Amino acid sequence: MKQEFYQGKIKQYNPDKGFGFIATAEGDVFFHISDYPASEGEPKRNEKVKFLVQENEGKFKAVKIECVDSNPAKTKKNKIMAHNKAITSELLSNFRR
Repeated sequence: MKQEFYQGKIKQYNPDKGFGFIATAEGDVFFHISDYPASEGEPKRNEKVKFLVQENEGKFKAVKIECVDSNPAKTKKNKIMAHNKAITSELLSNFRR
């Protein structure tokens, strides 16, 4: 049986206690820092993530958390800048001919 990935945003994280909550359309889901990718550092508020849900005694916990896009505004800006640079290079090459 294939498990389904859910998406949400980090709602809150308490570094002293090592846990937090992910906000989803279905409600908030608990997570522990041990299930968050170590390479990403600490979770940041409103960071988009995808995760699997594990049930334990009627309570849900997010596991195998993956970051979707840590900074979508920066990613979009970089894509636009690369696109503009490509257009500018092409236009300049036409003038050099």
